[in-house]
Amino acid sequence: MKLKDITAKTDQELETLIKTEREALAKAVIDSRTKEIKNVKLLAAHKKTIARALTIAHERNIAKEEAAE
Repeated sequence: MKLKDITAKTDQELETLIKTEREALAKAVIDSRTKEIKNVKLLAAHKKTIARALTIAHERNIAKEEAAE
């Protein structure tokens, strides 16, 4: 998922995205260990999407805290 798409999401949608991506990553890891996955690059894609979403969520939390001060 592109960074533009992630930043356009609301906080609630971001949490949902993180949750679904973590579930998809867990399934992909199991599939890769049992040799059922054909595209091993999916693992890295899920990890990158999770990292991007967590970064955006963290930046938003910092901005909210600074605005409250």
